[in-house]
Amino acid sequence: MNTSKPSDRPVGDRLPGVAERDWQAQERALSGAAGDRRDLLLARALRTMPVSQPPVDFAAAVARLAASGRRDPAPESSLERVLLHVLLAAMALTGAGAVAVYGARWWTLAGELFGTQAAQWGVIAALCLLLSWLPNGVRRVLDAAGRATPA
Repeated sequence: MNTSKPSDRPVGDRLPGVAERDWQAQERALSGAAGDRRDLLLARALRTMPVSQPPVDFAAAVARLAASGRRDPAPESSLERVLLHVLLAAMALTGAGAVAVYGARWWTLAGELFGTQAAQWGVIAALCLLLSWLPNGVRRVLDAAGRATPA
């Protein structure tokens, strides 16, 4: 509900486009008088409380879930997994193609921009990053292979 008229507020506090007639229309809508349909809808929305509320034991259920430390994995269909792998493969092939086509230009440009040694250090940093991810990737592949073979 509007508590002050636009003219009561300091000049710097006014929002662009707020006029006296808009304020009056909103006041009429809040009082229930016939007016612009949008103002009536706004007034009705401000007067009513939301209908839905969380379940009564919502907080207790969330606390139990947090205390258990258990996470339920999101259900994932095999179709989603296959589509994700297809998308990742397409992105990898596109990236490899872009490097094959534009790689020499990028290397020359990076050498001109940062200097030859800076570009080489960038490649070394990228290789270090790749090597830091390698053990985790190998572990995942071995775990997947161990699960796939019957014991």
